[in-house]
Amino acid sequence: MNKWLGTAVATFIASGAFAIQDQPGAADFLACQDAVKKNDFQAVIGSCEKALSANGDLYASNYYLGYAYKATKNYDKCASNFQTFITKVGGNAEAAEMVGNSTREGGVCGARGSSPTNAIPLLSKAASAKPNDIEVHYWLGITQMRAKRNGPAEQAFSKVIQLKPDMQQAYYYAGFLNFNQQDWGKASERLEKYLELAPSDTFSPEAHFMVGSISIRGADTAEDKAAAQGKAKTHLEQFLAAKPNAPQSAQAHYILGTLAANGEDDATAKGHFEKYLELEPNGGQAEEVKQYLADLSEAGTGG
Repeated sequence: MNKWLGTAVATFIASGAFAIQDQPGAADFLACQDAVKKNDFQAVIGSCEKALSANGDLYASNYYLGYAYKATKNYDKCASNFQTFITKVGGNAEAAEMVGNSTREGGVCGARGSSPTNAIPLLSKAASAKPNDIEVHYWLGITQMRAKRNGPAEQAFSKVIQLKPDMQQAYYYAGFLNFNQQDWGKASERLEKYLELAPSDTFSPEAHFMVGSISIRGADTAEDKAAAQGKAKTHLEQFLAAKPNAPQSAQAHYILGTLAANGEDDATAKGHFEKYLELEPNGGQAEEVKQYLADLSEAGTGG
């Protein structure tokens, strides 16, 4: 018997809680069970859907369909079938294990489907039931973040980091949330750890931008101002190398231009400021940048 079928299903059916003898759809339901034992997911889908079409009370079919649709990556149908099973089985004590499985798997599928915020209640229950389930906490963090519930999302990602200290994307998401919460120290720590673990990952450019921004923000009060400015420069240059036309690129050029100007590197400052104006001709620092370039030109060093 398959692991995903489990003894709970056999016990549940054999107990009489889900007797199928002589019921409409019984033949298709039994065919579905045979397909489960063979890991034939397409056959599970075909036969269990037929069974339910004939008889909606054959709700163990929803349990099987949840796993079958998960295996075929139809996450919306996976989530809906597990939710239907939970609803229909009610408080049947003999199905407690199946309900627990459905809560977890339905929550994960829901998080990966088209309506992820609907998965939050299931994932929250699953996280409470199994507090060391890394995947559940990760997807709970994702769904909470998408629902703009930043506090609970940050807590979920923090739990993932605690349980799996090398899970790179948990550091990025937690650091991103800390950045938005203006918790600069924690944000920088987590984003730098993310970059250490995944220097070429999907979000590494954005992480470079945030670390660079944090570094320049704290440079004036840093024990070593030059080191903080150098760190900002390094991260912002790496960001621009990866994403020269991203929404944050103009701001990166402005910061780098200012650093160069303060260091009397007029040629480098000019290049960054010109790029800033190209990207943001009406940006918040546009007039300041235009004045700097005009002064530079009048001094005879702009050409």
